[in-house]
Amino acid sequence: MATIMSTDQIADAPPRLVVRKVDSDASMRWLNAGIKDFKAAMGASMAYGMVYVVIGLILAWMTWEQPLFISSLVTGFLLIGPVVAVGFYCISRTLEQGGTPHFMQGIDGLRFNALGLASFALVLGVLMSIWAVLSSLSVALFFNNITLGGNLLDTLLGHPNFIPFVLVWALTGGAVAAVAFAISAVSVPLITDKRVDFMTAMITSVKAVLKNPGVMLSWAFILATLMFLGFIFFFVGLAIALPIAGHASWHAYRDLVTEE
Repeated sequence: MATIMSTDQIADAPPRLVVRKVDSDASMRWLNAGIKDFKAAMGASMAYGMVYVVIGLILAWMTWEQPLFISSLVTGFLLIGPVVAVGFYCISRTLEQGGTPHFMQGIDGLRFNALGLASFALVLGVLMSIWAVLSSLSVALFFNNITLGGNLLDTLLGHPNFIPFVLVWALTGGAVAAVAFAISAVSVPLITDKRVDFMTAMITSVKAVLKNPGVMLSWAFILATLMFLGFIFFFVGLAIALPIAGHASWHAYRDLVTEE
């Protein structure tokens, strides 16, 4: 016997998502679209950006007495980037729809699919914790007897374990970063846009990466470059780099994921 679904049941049905294959110029197209959105909503974008600059400065101050762990802090800050960029996704969506963006839209974005967003944030938090443990273990393994003097850089460069440490640290960090990027490339924009659970969002993100490996590799490089440029100005550059990356990530999601 056929089952007749009510209007409410149809409305509550999860969206049928399709991952698209994009052209080789897609990553630059996303970046340009992100810059355009930043210029169109510079006030709100900069306001959100400054919030994260202040958070970054506070975290840097808290670890200032342990300089070997600052790099771990920076990497961890990057891991949670997709979640803190919710406000930028909402601004870009509003611009896409022809509306006028404002600061409070980020709050609305957090409320729209709060359970999915919180669950995904927890996953990223676990990854960040894993990275913190691995980074700490690397430091302890290679520099357990180090004495920190006034010139930290010379001390590290002159240590016989410096090169092995860098290799191990880079490999472990790269592995964690690869996993984080694969599960988060489109996850949070998707969660912000549609009522999907975090597992569906992560699976969709991984599918997008696997279906477009070359483009997504170049996209990861662009995002890393933006964040590097933001950090070299002692977090202040993030007030510009993070909004551009967030807006561009929205356009990446819109290009990569559609609904049947």
